[in-house]
Amino acid sequence: MSIESHILDHLDELQAQPGTHGPVIAFFDLDQTLISGYSALALVWEGVRSRQVGMGQVARKMLANIDRRGGGRHYTALYRSLVSGLAGMNESVLRELGERAFERSLGASMYREARQIVQRHQQLGHKVVIVSAATRYQVEPIARALGIEEICCTTLKLRDGELTGEFDGPLCYGEGKLLAARRSARRHGARLRQAWFYSDSRDDLPLLKKVGYPVATNPSPALAEYAQTANWPVLKFCSRGKPNLESVLRTALMTNTLMSTAAAGAASWLMSGSREKATNLMSSWLGDVGAAVAGLDFEVYGREYLESVRPAIFTFNHQSYLDSVVMAHLLRHDFVAFCKREVGDNKLLGPLLRAHGTIFVDRNAKDQSVCMEQAKQALQGGKSLVIAPEGTRSSTGEMHPFKPGAFYLAKKMQVPIVPVVLHNVSDALPKGKLLLRPATIQVTVLPPIQPSQLRNLRAAAAQLREHYKNVLDAPWDSCAQLNSSAVSEQIMRAYA
Repeated sequence: MSIESHILDHLDELQAQPGTHGPVIAFFDLDQTLISGYSALALVWEGVRSRQVGMGQVARKMLANIDRRGGGRHYTALYRSLVSGLAGMNESVLRELGERAFERSLGASMYREARQIVQRHQQLGHKVVIVSAATRYQVEPIARALGIEEICCTTLKLRDGELTGEFDGPLCYGEGKLLAARRSARRHGARLRQAWFYSDSRDDLPLLKKVGYPVATNPSPALAEYAQTANWPVLKFCSRGKPNLESVLRTALMTNTLMSTAAAGAASWLMSGSREKATNLMSSWLGDVGAAVAGLDFEVYGREYLESVRPAIFTFNHQSYLDSVVMAHLLRHDFVAFCKREVGDNKLLGPLLRAHGTIFVDRNAKDQSVCMEQAKQALQGGKSLVIAPEGTRSSTGEMHPFKPGAFYLAKKMQVPIVPVVLHNVSDALPKGKLLLRPATIQVTVLPPIQPSQLRNLRAAAAQLREHYKNVLDAPWDSCAQLNSSAVSEQIMRAYA
C-alpha cells in the first residue's frame, strides 16, 4: 500500500506545529511501534539457531507466554525468569546475536511509516529517543539504522564481562519507562509537556499520560479504546505485517508465474525463431502478470523518461527480490539486466534469467572484462541495460555506495543513464521474507544523464547516490515537483 493519508496528515501536523521554548523530545516505543513483531523473539531465535546454552529454555518460556495479556506483575516476573536463563553468557555473544537478529529479520521489520515520522522529527530539530523494555542488544542496531543516538532500555547486570542473570536497575516498563523518560528530559533541559510519545501498548499509559503529545501507534485493542476516550491521535502502519492466507496464495501464484514466463518464452522462441521476440514476451509477461498476482499497483513520476532515450542504462536502488518484476513492468521491452552470479544458481530463477540474456556478475572477481564485453554487445544490439549500482540489497532501506561501472559503460558506449528511484518495493517483499504482500509501488524516474556530462566517474556515482537519497528523503507527495524541478536542475548542474 502507499503511505496512508492519515500518516501524511500526521507528517503535515508535525511540520505545522508552532515553535516551543526549549528542546523537544520525541519518544518512541520499539516493538509494534518502530518494528512489526517482537524484538526479543528475534534475538532468542538467533540464540537457538546458534545453539547457545540456555536459549532453548528461554524460547520455550517466551512462546508459552507470548499471547498472554497480563500487565505489570506478570510481565516483570516473566522478564526476570527469561533474563535468569542468560546467566553466565558472555556479553559479546549476546551483542553478536543482536546484530544477527537485526540482519536477518529486525531490519526488514522496521515500518517505513515509522522511519518517515522519525525523520520528520529529526528534520524539525527534535531529539529522538527510543524508550523500550527491550535490552540494548535488540535496540542499538535499530537505533543506529534510524540515526537515533539515545536509547532508554532495560539494562542487564554484568560481572567480568558475563551476564549475571539479573537486571541492573529498574525494568524499563510501565512506570519504569516514565522514570527513564523523565531522566532523559532532565538531561536535555526539556519538558514532558512538550514531548511526543509513540506507543502501541496500554502498559505505557504512565508515560503516555504525562507527555503533551501522546500518539497511539498500531494500538492494542485496550490502548485503542483508551485513546478514543482520551481523544488521542491513532496511527496504523501498513507497510509491514503478519503473513496471511492471501500472502501464501500470492506467493504460490508468483512461483507459478515465473515458471509460466519461462515456458511462454521458450514457446515463442520455437515458434518465431526470434530470441528478441521471446525475451520481450517474457519481459511483458513477468512485468504485467507478475505484478498482478503479487498485488502490485504503481504510482510513477517521470514515466516519460522510460521511453525518451533508448538504448540507455537504467539504474535502480536494490530493495527486494521483487525489483526484477517492478523493473520489467516499467521497461517492458529490449533490456538486459545485470544480476549477481548466486541468483543464476537458483533452480527456478536461473533458467528464466539465462533465457532473458541476463549478465551474471561475480562480485568477488577482480576481472570483470567478460561482463563488460557482454554489456557492450547488448548496447550495440540496441538493448538497454538494467543495473543496481549498489550491487546488493540493504536490509534497512539505506543505500550502499554506488559503484562506477554503469558510468564507465555509459561514457564508453555513449548512452545516457536514466536513474529509477524505487521508494518502497520492500513493503511487498522485505529482505529475508518469503511471502508477498499487496502494495502500491512508488517510483520516481529522474531525467537522463547524458554521457557528455560525465567526467570523474567515481564522483559521478557518489553524486547520483546523493540524488537518490534526496528523492527518497522527500515526502512522496512532493516527488512530482522534485522530479520536474529541484532534482532535475541538480542533475544538470552536477554533471555539466
